[in-house]
Amino acid sequence: MIVEIVLVVLAGLVFFYHKVTKQFGFFKDQGMPFSKPSFPLGSKEAGKMISGKISFFDLERNMVKEEFPEEKVFGYFMFGQPTFVINDQELAKRIMIKDFEYFTDLRTLRDSNKINNANLANLSGDQWKQMRSFMGRVMTSGKLKSMSKQMVKVGEQFEEYLGKVVDEGVDVDMKVVGGQLTLDSIATAGFGIAIDSFKEPDNTFRVMAMTLISAPGYASQYFMAKLIAVSMLPSWFINLFKIQLWDKKANNFFVDIIKKSYTRHMQSGETSNDIVGTLVEELKNIDSKPKPAELEDDFEKDAVFDTSGVKDIKEFEFDEETMLVANILLFFIAGFDTTSTGVALACHKLALYPEIQERVYDEIESIIGDNEVTYDNVQSLKYMDMFISESLRHHSKESFCAHERLCTKDYRIPETNFIIPKGRYVKLYFADMSHSKDNFINPSEFDPENCNPQNNPNKFALQGFGQGPRNCIGMRFALLVMKISLVFLLRKHRVVRGPRTTDKLISDIHNPTIFKDGAFVGIERRD
Repeated sequence: MIVEIVLVVLAGLVFFYHKVTKQFGFFKDQGMPFSKPSFPLGSKEAGKMISGKISFFDLERNMVKEEFPEEKVFGYFMFGQPTFVINDQELAKRIMIKDFEYFTDLRTLRDSNKINNANLANLSGDQWKQMRSFMGRVMTSGKLKSMSKQMVKVGEQFEEYLGKVVDEGVDVDMKVVGGQLTLDSIATAGFGIAIDSFKEPDNTFRVMAMTLISAPGYASQYFMAKLIAVSMLPSWFINLFKIQLWDKKANNFFVDIIKKSYTRHMQSGETSNDIVGTLVEELKNIDSKPKPAELEDDFEKDAVFDTSGVKDIKEFEFDEETMLVANILLFFIAGFDTTSTGVALACHKLALYPEIQERVYDEIESIIGDNEVTYDNVQSLKYMDMFISESLRHHSKESFCAHERLCTKDYRIPETNFIIPKGRYVKLYFADMSHSKDNFINPSEFDPENCNPQNNPNKFALQGFGQGPRNCIGMRFALLVMKISLVFLLRKHRVVRGPRTTDKLISDIHNPTIFKDGAFVGIERRD
């Protein structure tokens, strides 16, 4: 019996070794430069990331700096899977915009929960195109304007909270506070639910939200294992063992809220300015041809894609309720953490650069003053726009610096003999383009003038929300939350360095959604 067990184990190891190493000659056969792999983790930097020695954000950055500083295209291996890296601005632009038809999809995280599989991140091809087009009807300036009043109420709650912070004389972690701001904004503007996480940080809605996104202190010890499983293992295995990525209790909590709101709107015919109500109205009018969207800038023009011949969402494999619930839930999961990070970055820069903070404050005073905060006057804060864009641009050297795309049909890289085969993943590295003197007037410094339209910044190099048709659909919502937050932060208060304020915000190696030493700042009252 022992002999049989040993033979089975050996056979399994041989199969695993073959599975991992069988493609190690992939890049060599093409004549493409690549980071040498080894069994079992793959290329050196991939091995470091998998073993927890470097952050997820450092993977491509380290390879560009240490191995391939001059290469426009190179490859590496994650376990046995070949991955292409594009380190060329023009080629990245082609892939994300002009040649988008070859790279329409992302890496999916499909699990055993049907609802989770119906969201935009997990949809592909025509299903993604139609759902993206439908969701785009909600994230317009007009729709956000109607939601802004709820966000302003959250801003007022935030301003009241800041007064208590000053009285207590404590530093605050703006990643945590930004999470409370974002959560309350999404709750009221997304679901029509009014909460105040500043007064009641342990309210059920917030606890379930923190659990859902696997925030520190709330995350399951198995979350990373499940994340690796759903990103790498076949669907039959995921379904067989009923692996669900997001916490089941928290997931069901929000699905139940959304479903009840959806059903109420469908049955009663009531209208509301939250996202659920707006989506239901759009669904009722799905047969009517929407007015062509007003393309406000190059970012939106580059995001246009062809939907001719694409089926209606009513004809897809998922029913309407599932599609809507799934994508509202995705909006919540994706928007919650990313927007709170944006708030933290902006507030950290305010503390480090008091002279720039005063310019932001002066603009608020000149445009809004003591008047009511509205969508229109917030949108008039052009220097604040530049400041926020610069906060995202400048931080890309220390954080997220690559977008991933799935090649959906064989693609010959222009002016080369290299072929990216269908089914391979491509990483588009942008940290260097965001700090290039060819793209910005003062790229090495934190300077909002880098993003001043009069200085002709290369807008493609501003990758905070992605580019092309797969850009962040919630960008306008996130920016609106950030701008309203900064208005209520600075009208009566000043952000200063505190005892725990760091010179840089560095992502935690083991959890890239948080900062290693927090994003602490001090708050003072204005005289």
